[in-house]
Amino acid sequence: MLVVSCMRRAGYTAFSGDGLQAARAPDNATALPAGAWGYLGAEAAGVQGFHPPQRSLPRPTGPAAGSGEAYDTTRVDCDRQAAERIGAPPGPGTELVGRLFNESLAAAGRDHRVIAATGQWSACMAAAGFAAADPATLPDRFRAAPAVTPTELATARADADCTGRSNLAGIWFAVLAGYQQQQIDRNAQALTAQQEAVRAQDAKLAQLMAETGNGP
Repeated sequence: MLVVSCMRRAGYTAFSGDGLQAARAPDNATALPAGAWGYLGAEAAGVQGFHPPQRSLPRPTGPAAGSGEAYDTTRVDCDRQAAERIGAPPGPGTELVGRLFNESLAAAGRDHRVIAATGQWSACMAAAGFAAADPATLPDRFRAAPAVTPTELATARADADCTGRSNLAGIWFAVLAGYQQQQIDRNAQALTAQQEAVRAQDAKLAQLMAETGNGP
């Protein structure tokens, strides 16, 4: 919105974002293909297999916004101004959150409860005729294909069924939450500071939206 407002102030009144508008999220964001926890959602498994939900970007409408060196220079300058006004939470805090999250994933993957549940899932898949060591390996088998195949749908349906039978998702997320709570307790001061920084940025973004006339 800041870039659009800047470009229009510069005289490019037909500028509408050139693909800046984000695609709409799927109705059920948890109906994504399998991860380390197994497939979530039997209904989605039977329709999309291991392919992501179909999403489309809005197509630009109306006349072209502009072209040429002056247009490109203005666009770069507007992008810079928008980035400066938006800013970001402090880098160290963001890096800490990312590092802790990755460490929690690794710890959950090594946990004996997750290993046992994954073994039950694998045995269930083998009994259904689909050999697999863990759910994370399944998407790679099928995502390269341009379209969903009957074999992919059958495998995904088995994955969803075995995920439920083994309670792999429930165990995986409970174990992950446990490790993450330990991390929160050990890094409470730094994480609280990061939380406050993110809230401040949210308030800043809301103010910027209101100033451009696009507030909620």
